[in-house]
Amino acid sequence: MLRIVADLGNSRLKWGRLDAACNVVESATLPLNDPRSWASTWSSWNPSNDPARWYISSVNPPVAEVLGNSLTSFGRMELRWFRSAAEVPVKHALEHPQITGADRALAVSAAVAQNPDPPGIIVSCGTAITVERVDETGTWQGGAIAPGLGLAARALHLQTAQLPLVVPREAPPAWGASTLPALEAGIFWGVVGAVRELLTHQAASFKSLPWLVWTGGDAATLAPAITWPSSSVVPDLVLQGLARIMASDDLKG
Repeated sequence: MLRIVADLGNSRLKWGRLDAACNVVESATLPLNDPRSWASTWSSWNPSNDPARWYISSVNPPVAEVLGNSLTSFGRMELRWFRSAAEVPVKHALEHPQITGADRALAVSAAVAQNPDPPGIIVSCGTAITVERVDETGTWQGGAIAPGLGLAARALHLQTAQLPLVVPREAPPAWGASTLPALEAGIFWGVVGAVRELLTHQAASFKSLPWLVWTGGDAATLAPAITWPSSSVVPDLVLQGLARIMASDDLKG
């Protein structure tokens, strides 16, 4: 049986294929609302039409329904959904885990497993940016949610009459002599500034400097802009969090 993990967000769908030890050995980033591309990718991954077990994180209920119907039409599928933090085995102090995103919990779970000496902070860079705080006991205390690069860019474009859509893909100068570079500067360094402030304030009460893990589609773009002594970029933390749960379930039989 094939083992597959999937991260369904607000901007993209990411799949990961696991080996027998539940390590992610292949991944694919797919568009939302495009069952044809899903079917094509699945055919290339599974030409023999073997049965598969899927663990899926979703923060996008409308697309989740379409995805579920598509997957079951592919053949023999076992689907397990993770729709909130309450469904993820992670030590936390959240007030309402049942309405907190599963993707946040999965990223924290994987980061803590890879960095067992807390405290720590996890920055997930997707449609939204989340900055998650893990205290000295390894407890996820919650975090902060801010607009990501793409969301900030779309807000400026859609809520103004003349500003074009610009999404910076690398660090620009901090000012521009025309509208486009000025937008790039404001969007990029505004997001970086927000993350830097959140890191500073979340780390302030720790007795030691926390480790820092970046993840998500814009992690490689944003991480170099902030200097931190113990920092790493792990693009697929959510998939790795799902893989850990699947491995644990395998051991339970």
